[in-house]
Amino acid sequence: MAGSNPVPWSADQHTKAKHAVYAQYLDKWMPIMVNGWGADITYAEGFAGPGVYLDGSAGSPVIAVKALVGNKAIRTKVRNGGIRFVFIDRDQRCIDLLPMEIAKATAPVPLDGLSAHGVHVTVEKGDCEPDLQRVLTRERAWGRPILAVLDTWGGAISFDLVQRVAENPGSEVIITMQPQYFSRFASVDSIEHGDRVFGGSSWREVAGQPPEKKDRWLLQRYRQTIQQAGFQYVLDFELIDKRGQSLFLVFGTTHERGLTKMKEAMWEVDDIAGVGYRDPRDPNQEALAIEIEPNTAPLKRLIVDHLRALPGNQATVNHLRKFALRSTVYKESQAASVVREMVGEGQLTRTGGGLHRSRLSSTDVVALPT
Repeated sequence: MAGSNPVPWSADQHTKAKHAVYAQYLDKWMPIMVNGWGADITYAEGFAGPGVYLDGSAGSPVIAVKALVGNKAIRTKVRNGGIRFVFIDRDQRCIDLLPMEIAKATAPVPLDGLSAHGVHVTVEKGDCEPDLQRVLTRERAWGRPILAVLDTWGGAISFDLVQRVAENPGSEVIITMQPQYFSRFASVDSIEHGDRVFGGSSWREVAGQPPEKKDRWLLQRYRQTIQQAGFQYVLDFELIDKRGQSLFLVFGTTHERGLTKMKEAMWEVDDIAGVGYRDPRDPNQEALAIEIEPNTAPLKRLIVDHLRALPGNQATVNHLRKFALRSTVYKESQAASVVREMVGEGQLTRTGGGLHRSRLSSTDVVALPT
């Protein structure tokens, strides 16, 4: 935000839910990366904001720093490497306020004393593109893992930047997107932002889609775009409030473990009043409350639809676990429980070996009833 908008600003329910997911994920990501890469890693934001909201709640830059300094088991290991935090924002008011908020999180160590502990914080005024790439180059971040949070207020960022991040080993992106932003300008040739985001003009075909299918069509195309950029595993989900207003989060990673940890983070957050998830890949678009034991009816439908498309309408339990992990908002463990439940209810049948065992194993084959 810039111009006459107030700084800091109020956090809506979508933002609070989004940051709850970030906090859970960073608490998992930070130890893995510090231990696995000797802390030679980078956390970067291209739209950092002031680090605080009107009600005093922390912004994502402060959440990220706390994930390190609040964990004694890993912060003492950073001296052997050097973790970089890079924050870019175009609003000078945010740039003035953010260092003070980060300093509160790192106390009693002063902000200018963090480098002695291997923690390097950069707060710089500029636009995400091209300034984020420039600063990452200066900080020697390329060639090492980067977690780039690109919270763009819905407009997404260029394919080239996503691809540049994906080229680094162990890297990931979190991007916010609003499909409506692109649907509105699909027929306006003079507005080329969408071409840069999708890496071409094929996204403009959304103009010919029925109105009720435009959002899902664009999200599917953007999911493919992130994969083409180099992120093999992509999770996209919708945060939706009681008014029906939504925010889409897209997470890209090169490792299945990252996908697993993000799924865990999603389902471990505390309930945010009035906000739920919706799976863009679910044809019924059923809203799911944020809870550890979610409604799994949509997953049952998706499993049935998936089996219908497979030879013999059958698959191993492990295959269905991986399907849920890679192609739904659900976790592997949730899928395993659902498959057992579906077998018990007669919605699926066990075939082949293991028919006489009471326990369902990951190698057992299940099928739709004939």
